Amino acid sequence: MENTILIPLDNTEISEYLIQIADEWGKKTNSRLSFLHVINPDYSWSEDKKPLFEDRFETAVSRYTIQCEYEVLFRVGKPYEKILTAENELRPRLIIMAAHSYTILQRLFLGSNTDHVLHKTKVPLHVYKKVDSELSNVILVPLDYTDINTELVHVADEIAQNEGADLAFLHVDELPEYSGNSYMMETGFFKKQDETAVKELDEQEYDLQILQVKNELNEFVSSLKISSNYQTIVRFGIPYVKIKDVQKSIQAKMIVMAAHSHTVVGRLILGSNTDYLMHHVNCPMYIYKSTSMA
Repeated sequence: MENTILIPLDNTEISEYLIQIADEWGKKTNSRLSFLHVINPDYSWSEDKKPLFEDRFETAVSRYTIQCEYEVLFRVGKPYEKILTAENELRPRLIIMAAHSYTILQRLFLGSNTDHVLHKTKVPLHVYKKVDSELSNVILVPLDYTDINTELVHVADEIAQNEGADLAFLHVDELPEYSGNSYMMETGFFKKQDETAVKELDEQEYDLQILQVKNELNEFVSSLKISSNYQTIVRFGIPYVKIKDVQKSIQAKMIVMAAHSHTVVGRLILGSNTDYLMHHVNCPMYIYKSTSMA
């Protein structure tokens, strides 16, 4: 994999921020930048206009002070297809794209370029979002103990050291069994138990389950011997809901998480945690893909 970062740009305002973010990533990773602009031929395109568009794009990029070595690429076609083609040609270490808002209906029938690239790319994807409020210098890392998590923790540690940031490792577990006001079956009827005794037993069991889950997370992270300062957080419930809640609570400036494979049917009916967060969370995301997933 070459030391190159691929940055697709469009004509929206957010491209200005992408150029600046890419330059920062390039300096920290000693990478060359490849800025890519794709013209969709469905929009009033003719071949004789190509030199004009190329010149405009090169001029637009050159207006910014870019300290890294860079090149400007121009393609004609469907944006996500040309982005993936450029990935195959350049073999970048990272792709940096912007997240754009789409309704659920639009994503189901058309998708966004970022959605398409997320599910097809073989390299990590940094999804940039412009945020209005100031976020804390903390990177949130959700873990689920799948095989890719060991790599993910080390990648997050490297990013945190480059950013001078702290890490917050989060594990979302299933809801603990907590019966509350339970009933028992006796002679064909439900009989109410002593509420106080049941509540005390349930709370003890609940606290024990939380402690077990927390200890498991602490042992997993500490075994990897990372260099950054970190904290561990445990929540119970639906993963994408709790990840979003924790990010908002601690005001993490970025989420670093692993991409997992999902079928098209699964994405349409249920969605994945990554899909949901990419469109709803209020911070940039770094979506890691292991080379073994390629």
